[in-house]
Amino acid sequence: MPMKTKYFKDCQSLDEVKRRYKELALIHHPDRGGNTATMQEINNEYENIKKNPFFEFAKQSQAQQDDFLRYPDLIDQVIKLHGVIVELIGDWLWLSGNTYPHRTILQDLGFFFAPKKLMWYYRPPEYKAPNSKPMDIDEIRYKYGSEIISGKFHSFELN
Repeated sequence: MPMKTKYFKDCQSLDEVKRRYKELALIHHPDRGGNTATMQEINNEYENIKKNPFFEFAKQSQAQQDDFLRYPDLIDQVIKLHGVIVELIGDWLWLSGNTYPHRTILQDLGFFFAPKKLMWYYRPPEYKAPNSKPMDIDEIRYKYGSEIISGKFHSFELN
């Protein structure tokens, strides 16, 4: 049975928890105009999920466990970058906007640059795409759904 939480109550898998965490962080992170106390609640719930037997955290591969534990720090680092637009497309994070001044930081965080799309992306290790037929970013958005954090208003636009 899924754990009863305020922020992750409908999540049925660790992937859904990570996806929801990204959405919540982009809304509630203090560097994006959110409330510190709310973000701390979200972080505490996220941390406690690995203790819930429903999600079988210990049965996940080491790479999946590491990725799950790394997400809060990764999101925190990206949100602080001035001029960067963060977009959630499926389970991948895509960054656009004024990324050039932050390229070294992004590389250090594990982001990759997609030169044809002129965007940076981060994906969980288990989601490496076979590069047999690269897709245009709009095709990717259409296929997986997209949520963009926009301006100072911190609202999501669904594509």
